[in-house]
Amino acid sequence: MEPKNSVAPLVRVGDSDGLQTVYSEWGSLIVRSGEEILRTAEGWDANVSSPWRRLLPKNLFEGLSGKASSKLYVTTHRIVLVRDIDVWRQVKGELTPLGLPAAATKEIQLKKLKAAGIRQYCELRPQGMIVVKARSINKRSSWLDLRLIGTDRRQYAITLWKTDGLDPETLALIESRFSHESTVQT
Repeated sequence: MEPKNSVAPLVRVGDSDGLQTVYSEWGSLIVRSGEEILRTAEGWDANVSSPWRRLLPKNLFEGLSGKASSKLYVTTHRIVLVRDIDVWRQVKGELTPLGLPAAATKEIQLKKLKAAGIRQYCELRPQGMIVVKARSINKRSSWLDLRLIGTDRRQYAITLWKTDGLDPETLALIESRFSHESTVQT
């Protein structure tokens, strides 16, 4: 239980720390009191970085190319992506002669997490974010790119996409969860 004066972060990512707090051992969302699931969709992925006005922003949650074994939950308070760990896709970028030792270490760690039933998660609290810029495409794939400023004054670049086909209903619901205000004070 969190102290009353602590504020939950607008973006929270991780793996083992979310087990039994964000997702269950079966990978389903753990709903908080007063929260209701509006939609569950499979095959979505996300890329989250902060800040977006810097040349090399910090990647908080990195999306993977290709199909994702994931579930996206849109609730009354949060948007949560829970995905299975894909060891090969997360290690293959580091398989260079100089990166081989780091890749081997990362592979061992990811395999241990996966064997323990751990998943990766990305939790967003959209009510604390204001949209500065939004682009969405829904012709060949469902894709949403957002530039946001949080009530914590941090900048976030969030891209959500359906990895296999179209899902216009989920895309519209995700877009509707974020506050679109015309004036933003920085």
